[in-house]
Amino acid sequence: MKQKRKHLVFWIVYSLFIFFIFSVLTNLWESAFRMLGIISMQMLVFYLNYNVLISKYYANKKYVQYSLANICLLLFSVFVIDFLIRFSYFLVHFNRDHSFSLDTIFNFNYFNIDSLEIVFNHMMPILLAIFISFLFYNFIQQKKREEKEALLIKAEKNFLVSQINPHFLFNTLNNIYSLTLLNDAKGSEAVLQLSRMLDYSLYSGTKEIVNLEKDIQYITNFIDLFKLKDDEIDTVSFNYSNANQKLKIAPMLLIPFVENAFKHGNIEDVTKGVIAISIETKGNMILFECKNSFVEKKSVDKSSGIGIANVKRRLELLYPNDHHLEIKSDENNFIVTLSITTSYEV
Repeated sequence: MKQKRKHLVFWIVYSLFIFFIFSVLTNLWESAFRMLGIISMQMLVFYLNYNVLISKYYANKKYVQYSLANICLLLFSVFVIDFLIRFSYFLVHFNRDHSFSLDTIFNFNYFNIDSLEIVFNHMMPILLAIFISFLFYNFIQQKKREEKEALLIKAEKNFLVSQINPHFLFNTLNNIYSLTLLNDAKGSEAVLQLSRMLDYSLYSGTKEIVNLEKDIQYITNFIDLFKLKDDEIDTVSFNYSNANQKLKIAPMLLIPFVENAFKHGNIEDVTKGVIAISIETKGNMILFECKNSFVEKKSVDKSSGIGIANVKRRLELLYPNDHHLEIKSDENNFIVTLSITTSYEV
């Protein structure tokens, strides 16, 4: 309905404009009939092309049928416009001296110009209507494609961000269960931490961006929960002292790299296992680094949660030209560095 109102307003304004232009050049009767002929035929040609001909013929590569249909429309429109203009001349002369014959309407010589030039002049607004209908159709189709693509991308982003690492969740619940059996006070705190993490991971998909502090808090809780496995694990460091936590970022972007470090690293080896995570910001750039030691033959669960491939896809969707990801390894360490240019705090 809103679109129809826009069309109606356009045609009214356009009609008044055409009438005003003609009224400057000729009498009111001729101006009115010229405007009526041009506008009515332009509307006919425009909407027939936009709603029927382009989609039925042109879009299906039936170019001959499309061209023939428009040629017929063009000839019909020229005839109607010319007839209405001649009829306006009949009315003017009839009112003036009552001697103007109706037969003169079909006389192509009452203009002091060649009749072919008249036909050509009548064709121009109709050709313009055909051209604009073609442009408008393609514009709307492009807009629909973009909207569809945006919906698909949004759905994909929501799907990617909503996935939870089942391996981590299963181990954490086992650890919490062990603490509750021992009546350890850490059990209730662990449940609270886990509930916060689940709340963030489940509902962050409904938000386009969050404060960086949300991801920082998630990583902190993740580290604390992992340490429930062994009190002697103290070679995990997380430095975010130089980070502007109010800076905006897409949710759950950094988490998979941290999960990957704990999953594939050898952090259980309290003498050799190391995980070092850092987040800092420079202006509107977020710099993330995650480094973990590892052993080549470590056996791990194949279920990788949202995974590195997954987060790469999210980065391509969310920051196509505003991120740089580098993943490398040497004999003992696996290193991820990521920079993201994001929006300032609001």
